[in-house]
Amino acid sequence: MLVRIERMAPQGMGLGRPAGGRGGKIVFVPYTAPGDVVEVEMERVRSGFCQARFLRLDAPGPGRVEPACPLHFAPRRPGPACGGCDWQHLSPQTQLEAKREMVRDCLFRIAKLRSPEVEPTIPAPAPWRYRNKVLVPFGQERGVPIAGFYSPGTHRIVGFEDCPVQPELSVRLVRKVRSMAASLGWRVYDEAANSGWLRHLFVRTNSQGQALVALVTRTPEFREQEDFVASMRREFPEIVALFQNVQPLKTPVVLGPSWRKLWGADRLEERLGALRLLASPAAFLQVNTPACELLYREVREGLCAGGKRPSIVLDLYCGVGSIALWVADASDRVLGFDENREAIVDAWGNARFNGVRNARFHAGSIETQLGPIRKILAGCERGTASVILDPPRSGCAKSVLKALFDPAVGRVLYVSCNPATLARDVDWLCRHRWRLSKVQPVDLFPQTSHVETVAILDRT
Repeated sequence: MLVRIERMAPQGMGLGRPAGGRGGKIVFVPYTAPGDVVEVEMERVRSGFCQARFLRLDAPGPGRVEPACPLHFAPRRPGPACGGCDWQHLSPQTQLEAKREMVRDCLFRIAKLRSPEVEPTIPAPAPWRYRNKVLVPFGQERGVPIAGFYSPGTHRIVGFEDCPVQPELSVRLVRKVRSMAASLGWRVYDEAANSGWLRHLFVRTNSQGQALVALVTRTPEFREQEDFVASMRREFPEIVALFQNVQPLKTPVVLGPSWRKLWGADRLEERLGALRLLASPAAFLQVNTPACELLYREVREGLCAGGKRPSIVLDLYCGVGSIALWVADASDRVLGFDENREAIVDAWGNARFNGVRNARFHAGSIETQLGPIRKILAGCERGTASVILDPPRSGCAKSVLKALFDPAVGRVLYVSCNPATLARDVDWLCRHRWRLSKVQPVDLFPQTSHVETVAILDRT
């Protein structure tokens, strides 16, 4: 069947219909671009739509470009494609427009907003070599260790020699550890048997060209630890810390609960605008530092829009305190909450490190902190408090959204990496006396279908 692609769907696939006629069942095809005419083979058929496999490009759309990475999907290419990036075949402008439309589509379908106004997507300062964190799985091919990313929909590893969205330092570190795994005879992880030792390589880099490196292993022993540390330090003076993370479970969750420092610093320093942030290995930081500054600028401007200066800002899911510290001078008080205790320790340290005196941080899940939060809001005048939400991809629990009923809360700034759960929560809030004032997508993830969004909501 020939399919003409109309637009990009929120899942990152192209959405099209059979070419040569009007109407017809909706067909989702990965790795396509708006305007493409493609030959496809149906894989899954449902009552209202189909998912198809891309066989041949009959006519390219205006937004299609040649992918920079040779491992990116191409019809009829031999071997599996790398699943790391799904949008390298789209031009930069097409990516920005598609991400704006994805956010708008979710607000229309899920939040039921008839004419949702979404600002043009803010582009990332650097579309390549931007990722400051990478987790690379290890496997074995013909008895030799390989390192790469999974092929889409599988756990088959596609090995790489370079990755254009990773810093060159991260790529060199992957190649080095792969070489050491072969020379030292490390047994790489076998997922089916839950056996082997080396599972993943974790690398976090900063804007100063430094790196924190961790081996993720199935068991805690490390017989070649001294040789590993000496070799890595000798070849990579950019490394400031080496760790081992132990993940003994048969699970797709990459990192385990146990961290052991092998050498170096406890944390990696990152500079975000005027802020200097220290982050533990497991702490959350946005993966694109220059674009993150643009995101936080939007949060701050939204916080102060209309000449407002909140008496207190509650930063829920605050992580290492980066947003709280970024907006601290725009409010009398800032309180951050996060369930990750190590991140809260980092947040307190970052407040002291940057000389911020009006910020306080509390450890515990947001749901269990709602009682103390209500007591804090009880001391605020009506509409003088603002809340920043930056939840995981699953969005906010209903109990957290209900806490925003408090009359002290006059503005909510919702930072989301998932347009669908953002739209779900916006729908609930808009049905309970909140109004969506602005929606601003920011491209933190060039070459992929992921998008970060800042939504500003005011009490009606």
